Amino acid sequence: MDDNELFAKYLEMIQNIIERLARNSFQIKAWAATIFTAVIVLTISIINILIFIVLIVVVSLFWALDSYYLKQERLFRKLYTQKVTQFNNPDEHEKIEMFDMDVSTFQVDNVFKTMFSISEFLYYIAIIGTLTAFLITYLTINWQVLVK
Repeated sequence: MDDNELFAKYLEMIQNIIERLARNSFQIKAWAATIFTAVIVLTISIINILIFIVLIVVVSLFWALDSYYLKQERLFRKLYTQKVTQFNNPDEHEKIEMFDMDVSTFQVDNVFKTMFSISEFLYYIAIIGTLTAFLITYLTINWQVLVK
């Protein structure tokens, strides 16, 4: 196997990792939406404050996990870009460490900052906002029961 084929396999490995991270991120979003919908539908008749609070916490944890996967995906994209740049630059061609998956040298936003990127924030704030609206509506309708 020559260097070009070996490098192509290496890039394919990095692409597979990026694809897997993106798929995990998508699945987390799907799970968050599914759990949100299922709980809302199943608890419409037995609405409870605790259910809403637990659901907000669970969705927030999904949000953090999704942001972690997005951060990892961004790191591996940087690794991919670096390796392609090194391969295309004759001076750096010999510096390529084949099958190195260390992304610790790259800088991207931390998980907290990633959580507040547009794509993450708008998706999860819509779910949490809807839950909060349901909770406020529930409390408004049932405030007399809560006071007793």
